Amino acid sequence: MKIHFQIHFKTSWGQVLNLFFYDNAGNNSQIFETVGMQCDDKGNWTVEVDFSGKALPIFYRYGVSQPNKTILFETGSLRQIALNEPTNQLRIFDSWRGPYGDTPFNSSVFSNIFFKRERVSFKVNKKGNLLLQLHCPQMEPNRHFAITGNQEALGNWDVSTKVRLDESAYPDWTILLDTKQLTFPLEYKYLIVDTATDEVLAWGGGPNRIVKAADSNEFTIVHDEHFLRTIDSWKAAGVAIPVFSLRSKKSFGIGEFNDLKLMVDWAKRTGQRMIQTLPINDTILYHTNYDSYPYNAVSVYALHPIYLNLEKTGKLRNKERIAWFEAKRTELNDKTFSDYQLVMSTKWEYFLEIFAQDSKKVFAEKEYKLFFEKNKEWLVPYAVFSFLRDLYGTPEFGKWPEYSKYDKFEIEKLANPRSEYYEKISLFYFLQYHLHLQLSEVHDYARANGVAIKGDIPIGVSPRSVDAWVESELFNTEVQAGAPPDDFSVTGQNWGFPTYNWERMAEDGFSWWKKRFAKLAEYFDAYRIDHILGFFRIWEIPNNDVWGLTGNFHPALPYTQREIEQAGIWWNEIRLTKPYLKEHVLYATFGKYTDDVKREYLLPDGWQFYKFKPEYDTQKKIETHFASLGYNFGNKEVLIRDGLYKLHCEVLFLRDLRDPKKYHPRISMHSSATFIDMNEDQRRKLDKLYVEYFYHRHNEFWKEKAYQKLPALISSTNMLVCGEDLGMVPDSVPEVMQSLEILSLEIQRMPKKPNAEFAMPADAPYLSVCTTSTHDMNPIRAWWEEDAAITQRFYNRALGMHGTAPEKCEQWIAEKIVQQHLDSNAMWIILPWQDWMAVESKLCLEHPFAERINVPSNPRNFWCYRMHIPLEKLLRQNKFNDKIKEMVEKAGR
Repeated sequence: MKIHFQIHFKTSWGQVLNLFFYDNAGNNSQIFETVGMQCDDKGNWTVEVDFSGKALPIFYRYGVSQPNKTILFETGSLRQIALNEPTNQLRIFDSWRGPYGDTPFNSSVFSNIFFKRERVSFKVNKKGNLLLQLHCPQMEPNRHFAITGNQEALGNWDVSTKVRLDESAYPDWTILLDTKQLTFPLEYKYLIVDTATDEVLAWGGGPNRIVKAADSNEFTIVHDEHFLRTIDSWKAAGVAIPVFSLRSKKSFGIGEFNDLKLMVDWAKRTGQRMIQTLPINDTILYHTNYDSYPYNAVSVYALHPIYLNLEKTGKLRNKERIAWFEAKRTELNDKTFSDYQLVMSTKWEYFLEIFAQDSKKVFAEKEYKLFFEKNKEWLVPYAVFSFLRDLYGTPEFGKWPEYSKYDKFEIEKLANPRSEYYEKISLFYFLQYHLHLQLSEVHDYARANGVAIKGDIPIGVSPRSVDAWVESELFNTEVQAGAPPDDFSVTGQNWGFPTYNWERMAEDGFSWWKKRFAKLAEYFDAYRIDHILGFFRIWEIPNNDVWGLTGNFHPALPYTQREIEQAGIWWNEIRLTKPYLKEHVLYATFGKYTDDVKREYLLPDGWQFYKFKPEYDTQKKIETHFASLGYNFGNKEVLIRDGLYKLHCEVLFLRDLRDPKKYHPRISMHSSATFIDMNEDQRRKLDKLYVEYFYHRHNEFWKEKAYQKLPALISSTNMLVCGEDLGMVPDSVPEVMQSLEILSLEIQRMPKKPNAEFAMPADAPYLSVCTTSTHDMNPIRAWWEEDAAITQRFYNRALGMHGTAPEKCEQWIAEKIVQQHLDSNAMWIILPWQDWMAVESKLCLEHPFAERINVPSNPRNFWCYRMHIPLEKLLRQNKFNDKIKEMVEKAGR
């Protein structure tokens, strides 16, 4: 069979259009053939390919080869050719699949939940040689497509004789016509029809679609794309809450996977369609409250045992122990917060007892054996790592007396069932199996009730994780990931994670990421990419630093000394790159403690200049020193410590960690004393260089880096993709996210428009998640009381109210803010549970500031927020629940 492909596409100079053929349509599909196309003077690209002897179906897509040798593929899933009848000659007219808004609707969140279609039976024409095929996944399950046109076979533009399209290959809608019964040109339009009433709800926008001719001796397929919807696009609402924050009568001092079922019930009751969570991976490092940080995973695959429901894991036979655990449940559930360490230690006692009682029986089950075989690649190293961590008392594997370097053979020997340590290691198999069962049950329950659960992919992994132990070559452990200064932290954020060795990851097609995404897809239908900016560039901080101010972006294009000099800046390495410790700077920083600081921490270095003593010449050394003071650590010590940190940041340029002959301008240099003390001419030239570096120099460079990673990663599953694009956002980020149709995050208090204090929900793009706040900021009631001046401006400008703003966020104000968001054009409005509760003052937590989950500037934040109302009681609040449902439905969600 010979297939003639034709597509109209306008390229730029140096671009070439190619056809790429794939071995299958799955997430692990591989290109097996690339065919170049020829272009005529009208922009029509054609090629004929001989598929004689090759079986159908055929999977393919188009891609543009760029002058820089990268490939820009069309948007969406792979195309497919599958014919009912064999043919010798096939002619295909394709249309380019651009970012027209279809990609999100191809995701499992729609195909398996919101737009899941029942099989319908109606008469379909199976004879003909012209197939019209519309690709359009955005179609609600109670609606369908029909067609009308200028032919008798299409109803002669009379909607009463319209023809329903075959939806058996949804999201492709088809009709088969016989060219012998047609006169050309063929003109037609697609219609949206209500299935129950057969009423035409909308005609497709734009001009009529036209087929100028079709050879009766050939089989012709016309692939139509980009249906212009002339009625409102689909929109929905949801709730954001961490699993650990859930509260029910059956939970054990902390939210559990099982509690998500009740949250699904509440979402369904109030007309919401999605529950957004925080990461749920195992974070056990030290068995302390430090482990409550959900973004510091010990494994990107393993789930956290703290989320297990004890009874569903197994019922103890010892009645005295049952009574003891019930008493503990009552004690822990009475707390206003999640007491992580106490909950974990108590649950662990239960785990040990139920493991001793039931493990042999569980390990003999067929379902367990299937789970183990499917997951052993990550499960065995994780279990051994967890065992060794507890055996040696530290997750810092470099300090272990044995097994500090991962050796697959030695680890498998240690995990062998005949090993003396097998029982302690297999405990972690047992727990992960039950976690899998319980979360899978929740996933199925949510889908059956029309609710999606959205997961979270953290940008980093812990340097003390099993991932860093097993595949150390994938991580840059000599640096720390973080974020530059922003509204959350003026000194930047240091997350302490290693950065990724993207070059190494690319060698096997990013398999580590693809496997990670595939595991997430077992339990979720949507996910949020934490800090999506990290796929363009990451903020790298040297291991010796504590603050994020002395970091730089990587990958980046640092300046050479010559470039700096050509910008008119006088090169003096000491003045530009060494801490500027001048007498007046010390007095401005430490005040009355200056002499103490000079005596204990500094050495003279010329007239009125100082340098750090060797024992304090890095921020980490200073951190260690002050940590050793113990109870002698007061306000004076905090001022001195932070002042010394600040002095280490008193530089204008930072030497590149990989090429010491190149330099990065220090972020926020304008507020530094070393910048202020430069003369006006040098300040002006430094500022010009700074603006060029941070806002212009890298745009195309970072865009190229993102395109090298993101398409392969997001296409590895069919989950709905959302990106957290907050912070210092390069100009290329919106362009890339729009082209890949990744939903953006829009927050009213974090506007993306320059010089805007507040964003307006009405301005949010359709492909976005719009929200009032996140886990990293105060919910609206507490925020209202943060700063009276800001609140007043918000009251007048964002809410359009006159007069003086109330001191507290009264119920009517919260309602107005929430309704303002619901009326947005954004596809999703996902609000923190705390902000939903704000619309009913009688149900609110008394103290608004107790509702905050995380303070980003505090690396030791205790993640312990827990909802103050049990879910069972929440479900009984009919008046409140009806109110939310009415608000959601009124907004067309």
